[in-house]
Amino acid sequence: MSFPMAINRLSGQRIITTAAKHNLREIVAEIGADKHIDPTRSADNIVLRGPVTADGVAALRKSLLDAAKLKKKLRVDAVQGLEVLFTWPFPGQECPLQYFEDCTRWGENHFNVPVLSSVVHLDESQPHCHVILLPLINGRMNGSDLFGTGVKLRMHLDSFYQLVGASYGITRPLPKPRLSAATRDFIIAQVASKLDAISGLTEETVRVLLEAHRRSPHALQEHFDVSLPKKPSEKTRSFVEIFTAKTKPESRKFPYSGAGNVQLA
Repeated sequence: MSFPMAINRLSGQRIITTAAKHNLREIVAEIGADKHIDPTRSADNIVLRGPVTADGVAALRKSLLDAAKLKKKLRVDAVQGLEVLFTWPFPGQECPLQYFEDCTRWGENHFNVPVLSSVVHLDESQPHCHVILLPLINGRMNGSDLFGTGVKLRMHLDSFYQLVGASYGITRPLPKPRLSAATRDFIIAQVASKLDAISGLTEETVRVLLEAHRRSPHALQEHFDVSLPKKPSEKTRSFVEIFTAKTKPESRKFPYSGAGNVQLA
């Protein structure tokens, strides 16, 4: 099961427009170059909230900020918005569209800030929904506070799994143990040995295929049933450690520049 929710900070003066252009499939070159997007299915994408054009989303943002009459000019590096990405976490199972309506409504109620846009993508392998929030709180822009860390992050996650996830059989994933370098190398070596015996692939091909998993070989360990030597247990990372770790946003999900840290749930 893949992660059902991710939160991303959007920074940069034109980042809201750029994000909206991606979500509304207005970047023709991107659609043609992104192998994850099936352009023949893009017409099936659904706008749940907000304008149907990126310019319209940008205009909505401007009108809300003008009405708020901000006392301080936003800094160039200020958080202009938050984007919450909701993914249907069961590959191969039909996704009820009500799930994304419930996710969007949860975002509206939980964060209690204006929703600029909510777009469901059905033209990729897994259905998902991009919700762009304007972090306008009591007449002030405060994206970092809305994003949160520590206790606030746990509150976001607890609320989502309780109010949305539970209704669809989505359970909170258990944290994965932190593996030492020696343990990771052991798993890779064991899997390589098994592949050498059953696959017929060359040693170089096996090495190339496994190298991408070296930093996090948990899935390989489970799939190939690799038993680790008995020794003191690896330290288990807390949810906050996992969700605040620096990660590179997956290109097909947050492909535009100016994206901040991604919080996975």
